Amino acid sequence: MVRFIKSAWLPTAIILLAVIMRFYDLTHQGHYGDMLNSNANWARDIYSGGLFPIYRNTPSTNYPPIFMFILGFTSWVVPPFTNYSMTLEFLILTKLFSVLAEIIIIGLVYHWIPGNTRLRWIVPLILVIHPGLIAVSAFWGQTDSILTLFLVLAILALNRNKPYMTWIWFAAAMLMKFQGVVLLPMLGILSLRRFGLRTTIIGIVLGLGIFCIVYAPFVNASGFDNALRPFIGAVGQNPVITGNAFNMWFLITPSIWSLLPLDLNLVPTDAALGFAGLTLKQIGLYLLGGYVAFVVIFMWRQYVERREFVWITALYLAFFMLPTQIHERYLYPAAVFSVIAIAQDRRMWFIALPLLLSFTSNIVAVPEEHFYWLGMDLKVLLHGSELFTAFISLVCLIAVTWIVVRRNDPTKSIQLQLEVA
Repeated sequence: MVRFIKSAWLPTAIILLAVIMRFYDLTHQGHYGDMLNSNANWARDIYSGGLFPIYRNTPSTNYPPIFMFILGFTSWVVPPFTNYSMTLEFLILTKLFSVLAEIIIIGLVYHWIPGNTRLRWIVPLILVIHPGLIAVSAFWGQTDSILTLFLVLAILALNRNKPYMTWIWFAAAMLMKFQGVVLLPMLGILSLRRFGLRTTIIGIVLGLGIFCIVYAPFVNASGFDNALRPFIGAVGQNPVITGNAFNMWFLITPSIWSLLPLDLNLVPTDAALGFAGLTLKQIGLYLLGGYVAFVVIFMWRQYVERREFVWITALYLAFFMLPTQIHERYLYPAAVFSVIAIAQDRRMWFIALPLLLSFTSNIVAVPEEHFYWLGMDLKVLLHGSELFTAFISLVCLIAVTWIVVRRNDPTKSIQLQLEVA
């Protein structure tokens, strides 16, 4: 018993601190529009019209099935509305799923990092106190933490040489949010290189089977086009150069620097022509595609190295910085991965800490409500840092690209997994 207490007190303290840091914000409507116009309305429609026909009954639903299951459960436990006002119980219960996912990520990271290094508690502690993460999950009530949890589980399975579980968790990520697709290039390349073609094909079939089984009743009740709307209509919902993301497009567009938060009706469209007859949307997609291909080359060459979280940080940071139509929350996975990647490459300190600042600045700028962290009003403190935020994120993308290119010194990192069989 004494031995158990000695080994359990630190992770228990870390988890308890994570709960305390997020508890206050659970009752606040950090972004009223999202919670009311999307979550509460969808939950009400699920409760009144059924879960599986939701994509047919409510054309505004643009999330895959897992979030629909969550809203179905919350609407069954507590009513979303009372006298046309969103209930506090629904607000808290919906946010609890996002907060719980974040806490599970913290616990998984603590368990994964070896106990012979101080990073075992330093890395989870950064995730515990990270203001940007708290603002998205506990304050705003958005679901990026749930997506990121499935992505982390997929990457950890890949790191531990469990190819089938890797594809199962990837299927779960795709059933949560379309943005999970950013993981696919890394998953495919490393699975092929480490486990071979046959194992990779079996893993893909297994993941695809799970995806189809979960989606089948929604397709049956809502119709194929309606049910697949979260994927078919994922690109083009807001055809603007940036959807409140302080990224490359914000940085090079002076006309929107004074708009905070950005009124999307005033943001230039990405259908405008750029150069060589290409639209801005096409330019962004080509930039992202080229960057992904570049990183894939180095993953192919360095596949035996255990730098999965370094590579995925690069991919998700590029996904945030380079395409058009990007929202501020899309930086959430890269912010989490960059912190975890410190355990695989100490140079990632120079990515994780600047991203902590830039991500937090981007997140607190959007909601009308003010976000308080350790008693500080971050919306006020970080106001006016938009250009600096975009510049820092661009520098981080360049720096993480350099880290991808330059092989890691094994004497300065933690060996977190056995050699590939």
